[in-house]
Amino acid sequence: MSDNEVEKFEISDYDLENEFSTQRPGRRQTKEQQIYGVWAQESGDEEEGEPEPMVIPLPRVRVLRGGLNFVSGGIQQSSKKGDKDKKEGSDEESESELAPRPMFGAGADSSDEETTVKIQKPAAFVSKKSSDYSSHASSSKPRDIAGLRRGGAPGGGKTGLLGSGMADWEKYTSGIGSKLLKKMGFEEGKGLGKNLQGISTPVEASKRKGKGAIGFYGSERTDRSLKDFPVHDSDEEDKEKFKELLQQWKKTGSKKKIKYIYKSAEEVIQEGKTKKLKPTDDSHITKTKVIDMTGPETRVLSSYHAIAGQKNFVDEYEEDKKKKYEHFDLPELLHNLQILLENCEDDIVRNARTLERENDRIVHLNHEREKYELLVEREKKELDSLDQSLVLVESLETRHKEQTLSLSEATAIFTELKSDYLKIYNTYEIPYLAPTYVTPLLKELLSTWNPLAHPTAHKEIFATWQQLVDLGGNQHQQPDTNVPLDPYHHLVWETWTAAVRSTVMGPWEPRDCGPLLAVLEAWNYPLVPVWIQGHLLQHVILPRITRAVHNWNPLQDTVPIHTWLHPWLPLLVDHLQSVYPVIRQKLSAALVHWHPNDRSAKMVLQPWKRVFSEIAMTTLIQSNIQPKLESALVEMAINPHNQNLDPWHWFLDWDDLLPTQVSLDILERCFFPRWYQALATWLSANPPHPDVIAWYKGWRDLMPKSVANHLQIRQKFQQALEVCSRALSYQPGASDQFSLLLAGLDKLSEPPPPPPLGSPPRQRSKDWADIISSARRETLSMREVVERRCLERGIVFVPIPDRKHEARPVYRCGKLNISFNKNIIYVQTERGWMPKSLTTLLDDA
Repeated sequence: MSDNEVEKFEISDYDLENEFSTQRPGRRQTKEQQIYGVWAQESGDEEEGEPEPMVIPLPRVRVLRGGLNFVSGGIQQSSKKGDKDKKEGSDEESESELAPRPMFGAGADSSDEETTVKIQKPAAFVSKKSSDYSSHASSSKPRDIAGLRRGGAPGGGKTGLLGSGMADWEKYTSGIGSKLLKKMGFEEGKGLGKNLQGISTPVEASKRKGKGAIGFYGSERTDRSLKDFPVHDSDEEDKEKFKELLQQWKKTGSKKKIKYIYKSAEEVIQEGKTKKLKPTDDSHITKTKVIDMTGPETRVLSSYHAIAGQKNFVDEYEEDKKKKYEHFDLPELLHNLQILLENCEDDIVRNARTLERENDRIVHLNHEREKYELLVEREKKELDSLDQSLVLVESLETRHKEQTLSLSEATAIFTELKSDYLKIYNTYEIPYLAPTYVTPLLKELLSTWNPLAHPTAHKEIFATWQQLVDLGGNQHQQPDTNVPLDPYHHLVWETWTAAVRSTVMGPWEPRDCGPLLAVLEAWNYPLVPVWIQGHLLQHVILPRITRAVHNWNPLQDTVPIHTWLHPWLPLLVDHLQSVYPVIRQKLSAALVHWHPNDRSAKMVLQPWKRVFSEIAMTTLIQSNIQPKLESALVEMAINPHNQNLDPWHWFLDWDDLLPTQVSLDILERCFFPRWYQALATWLSANPPHPDVIAWYKGWRDLMPKSVANHLQIRQKFQQALEVCSRALSYQPGASDQFSLLLAGLDKLSEPPPPPPLGSPPRQRSKDWADIISSARRETLSMREVVERRCLERGIVFVPIPDRKHEARPVYRCGKLNISFNKNIIYVQTERGWMPKSLTTLLDDA
């Protein structure tokens, strides 16, 4: 539409007159339509009457701004004319038809009226139903179409466009479509569009045979679509040429082309990869009755595979009804041939699948064969190894029975078994044979061995057998358990342990501990298991030490006990607790007639300071040392003019052993009262204050270092200075000097400053560790409490060797036998072991 065209859309008088009319324009209403109006039904009587002309309203004339002019389009009223009239006007009409005509040109006549063209329906139109109109109209004889007259072609023939059936529908129209197509360059027999790729056939719908999905029944393309859109494929073209060559032997070509499809076995197999085949042997499922209730009616099927092959009988009937057969077609034969063809294809696919399955099975069997061949070869090698190892074991057994087996030969056989047949050596537990064959040989070897003289002898032999038969058994295993001993442990237990036990129980002297310690150090773990060492220490060595302690006499033995007992502390640190009370008792008995001027007592007690517990050591000193020192200080004469300090030096010698509280008690009770008395006597004689100050400083410097700065000692000296200051205040300068001395004591009495912030943390942690350890040492067990109370009362308290109650040691407390369980004291009575309190025990003992 150009920019100057204007189309009117207002309502005309014709629209108002026919707005409620249901009748098409140009058609007369029937009597029934006149009576019932829109509720009238169309009757077939109209088809029996005379044909009515079809009224086709022409489109409204477009209004142009420059005016409307009409040009004749060559439209002729439909009328019945003979072929003669058509031929006479064909030349002129064809020229007018082919000449280009301006539509609504600028000089055309203007008119607002609507023009209708009446075309007479052909006779065949009224004799058929409206549904068959298109087929009969296309098959009827072509008639003259307005605007496209049947003029002769330049060659005298018919127009190709109409004769081909493409534009047969234009005989009922003005023929403007064909003219416009020709003006736009359309050529007969070619496609539409610029590249001639268009079609003139509308899209057709085809009814599917059954109720399946798209493509279930094969291709749904019609013959006409295949003709308009052929499959351009080289293979298809070759097949078509081959089919045409098959028909060349006939004299005349057949109207019906026979289509042959050839498939090779490979194609059938390729197509049948996903195909579901019917079971060949369905005897196990043919007896199964299947009830199908998926449809409108319940049906009974013979087997499960019949479900997939069932069809709708209505669809099958309609499909058979639509099929058309020729005169010599045999549907039954074609059906049977089709079944045979399908069975043949199924057999091919089934055989291909069977072949593939068998090939896979062959591959699998080959793999299994190779695997079992390797297994057989390995088993054969193992059997050979078993035979050879059995020969070695039999030779070992034979020589053992004949008593011709030597230790070197046994070592060589076990070495060969382990190096060459390691798997058999470990699987069949051959190391457990070693105790049977090697134990007698090792006993014979160790029968002449003196461990104390040669502690490292035969060590290499045991190291070799450890590598051969040691299975890494439990290091804390006991020989009396139900679990079999490790072979190497068994060897050591039967040979080495027996040799060392006989030595300890025989010539070994506990006071000569060095050789035996050298033996234990040389034969330590892993050469000797831990549990064997523990057994020797607890059950062999400790009883000998305990017996030696009981036989020890500190007054007669020249060798101190700590020289041969303390070396066992790393090995028997917990087990020696049973001999400590015996040692303290013997020491107490030896110190009964001791005098402080004998310094040998300190040499005996000094090594036990860190061995005994703090309470036990304090009790021992308070009972035996403190009374002797107190007597010595009491007997010491304090004379400012001629002082004898020997007893004081005896007291100072025990400063590092005496606890602080014991030293303070001795000074408080035995020294300071007599010292005050001597000072007062001297001050009554008005001595010169320099002599008094010198005497005071002398005694202050003689104080023990452990208590020199103690608060209690400073208070004693402060009281002495105050007395001296008051007594000698009349002397010139005395008050000032005593004041200076008092000021010095006040500085000493001030608490020490806190440690600096920059002090290393290790020092602080060490101090705290000392505090914590001392606090822990102050916690007493019930045994220590009883021991302390017995020492205070003079009651004998010693352990009884080789005597236990419920795996706990038994002690002699006076005339009673007691035992401890945690913090409970058990006393042996006529009724058995009964618990008692500490007070009752001390009274009865």
